[in-house]
Amino acid sequence: METTHKGKRRKGRGWLAWGLPTLIGAAVLISVTALVLGLKGLSDAACAAVLPKALAVPAAVPQPGDSRSGHTTFFDLAASGGSGCSYDGPPADGMYLALGFDEFANGAACGTYFNVTGPNGNTVRVQVVDSCAPCAPGHIDMSEKAFSQLADPEAGDIQVTYRAVANPSLPGSLKFKAQEVSEYYVAVLPINHGNQLTRVEINGGNGWQTGTRRGDGYYTADNAGSGPFQIRLTDIQGHTTTVSGVDLSGGSTTSTGVSMYSGSGGGRQTTTTKKSTKSPSASASPKPSHTITLPPAIGATDAPTPSEPAVGRPDTTNLADPKQC
Repeated sequence: METTHKGKRRKGRGWLAWGLPTLIGAAVLISVTALVLGLKGLSDAACAAVLPKALAVPAAVPQPGDSRSGHTTFFDLAASGGSGCSYDGPPADGMYLALGFDEFANGAACGTYFNVTGPNGNTVRVQVVDSCAPCAPGHIDMSEKAFSQLADPEAGDIQVTYRAVANPSLPGSLKFKAQEVSEYYVAVLPINHGNQLTRVEINGGNGWQTGTRRGDGYYTADNAGSGPFQIRLTDIQGHTTTVSGVDLSGGSTTSTGVSMYSGSGGGRQTTTTKKSTKSPSASASPKPSHTITLPPAIGATDAPTPSEPAVGRPDTTNLADPKQC
């Protein structure tokens, strides 16, 4: 123990008497700690490398023609808190799907359709209506009704192959659900568009504004005008649809009576005039119209059949046992 004298520190014993053993001990302790942490880091890295990347799934919405192998569970949309895509409820046929955050891609997958093939060979078509927080890449979550057509729900979790559908048959005409509408800001949710949307443009009298997609499926635009609105949608298959005379009001859904695309494509351009459920204001009185432009060689995918084969390159990589990580 050191002693002090008149405010000055007396010399202690030479460092060789106690410093060297202490330094050696500290060095040994640091080495052991580093070794343990290093081994743990390697273990964690190995688990992280195997589990999330086992299916080599990119952080984007799966595209038509890209067949993926994975597994599915099932859930109840109402019991889970409702649609992450801001839909008012499940589709009328009760066939719906939730994707993990990577494949949900911040709402870009909302409203798209997938064919899912189960171990019994049956294929069901489901619509993306929600995201699944605990779903890693390759894990999807379906409605119980859809799951039950692939296996007994008692199974709980089954292996499947799933892929996006190009130009699926649509349950109805385009609808636009408005959350907020003013001259300075509009938030609108397209419904019944079928394919993944690549661009949403809004014109409420101030010229075309490109919408910004939110994670809940809504597209927002600043200073678009007070309406009535023109809304132009472009999808990943090359369809461009413009709907005019859309009367939006916050908290309501407007039916347009027109479709995002029609028939089997083939390069036709069709122009129709339809009336919306809500009439435009008398002062503007635009003529509601709908224009669809179909690119060449775009075909619709018909409803799946029980014998429909899986396509693409199923990934057979085995997942690591989570218990080991």
